[in-house]
Amino acid sequence: MTDPGAKQKMSDPERTELMKKMDKDLEEHFAMLEAKAAERGPRTKMVDGWTEDNWEDEMQKHPFFNNEWQEGKELSPLMQGLQDLKYSPDENTPEELAKSYKEDGNFNFKCKKFRFAVASYTEGLKAKSEDKEVNTQLVTNRAAAQFHIGNYRSSLRDCETALRISATHMKAVLRGAQCCSKLKHYKECIEWCDKGLEVDSTHTELLKLRAESVQVEKAVERDARKRLAAEKREKQEHNTLLELIRQRGIKVQSKGSSLTLSDLEPCHPAAVQKRVRLQDGVLVWPVLFLYPEIGETDFIEEFRETDRFADHLEAMFGAQVDRPPWDQQGRYSPQSVVIYFEDQDANLVCVPSDWTLTQAITNKRFALKAGTPGFIILVKDSKAHKDFLTKYSLVK
Repeated sequence: MTDPGAKQKMSDPERTELMKKMDKDLEEHFAMLEAKAAERGPRTKMVDGWTEDNWEDEMQKHPFFNNEWQEGKELSPLMQGLQDLKYSPDENTPEELAKSYKEDGNFNFKCKKFRFAVASYTEGLKAKSEDKEVNTQLVTNRAAAQFHIGNYRSSLRDCETALRISATHMKAVLRGAQCCSKLKHYKECIEWCDKGLEVDSTHTELLKLRAESVQVEKAVERDARKRLAAEKREKQEHNTLLELIRQRGIKVQSKGSSLTLSDLEPCHPAAVQKRVRLQDGVLVWPVLFLYPEIGETDFIEEFRETDRFADHLEAMFGAQVDRPPWDQQGRYSPQSVVIYFEDQDANLVCVPSDWTLTQAITNKRFALKAGTPGFIILVKDSKAHKDFLTKYSLVK
């Protein structure tokens, strides 16, 4: 039983009749314009006629040339007929619809309206044509449009779909290889090239793309090997560093049950990313000198464990060295200062200036905090020195 509400498919005679009506309407429209011109007669100044300024508006009044129909607005019978002739599934077979949408997509593609082209090709595929050649063209063309807007993964999926329809479609193979290259999937790119070269061993673009991919893939593998070797070497150095600190007997305030690199990371702003390192079997530490009398600090980036405190004090306060801005009077000198560190019980421990850093940080009372050994520097027997000692207990 036929649904009375369903739209009836136009027969061939009806289509012919519609086309004749469209031609007749067009002829009548132009005839009306000619009649108006004849009735008006020759004039030096045109009134209500076509001018350079209004001819486009006049053309728009005819449905055949109107391109400003708003979405949702009811179409005129003539425009509806045009739409039905090209796009209605009731008036067209799936094959006809697929070809119409393919033509639209090709037009948009040539105009570089790639997103519109993708939409047109997609509508063509939705028509579910049984023509494999048209379907292959639709999905391959959509892959090309997706490629031009940078949707390389979507383009690659369309290439794979195209090859499932037509296994030797060279455009799909080339586009798939290009997508893999853009995605930096060079192994897959080589595989796509090989797939195409089995069909055409002299394909210039595939040969060139394959050679480029092989070269880049070798470089990537080489860089990966270098990176892995560097990571392995760095890990070995870190393990050696931690083991050497344990062997030295240096006590480190640890966040966990065992010593890790994070326990050696400096927290002081001046020492950030300047963690202790191993150089020629010698530990090189970042060290802070604190001057509580004047509220200043000095950061020594490389204090080798074999260096003496006296050597660094000489480099900082020696007779031939420019005075720091906060000590223009020259009160601080290698001979006039005294050095301390604070133990875990907040007691002061004196450090002779002829000690090496190793002697200080391996002292039984020393505990490394925040990865940076810190030492207090005061002018010996100064008022600030004496006041400072009243706040702490001095132990050996």
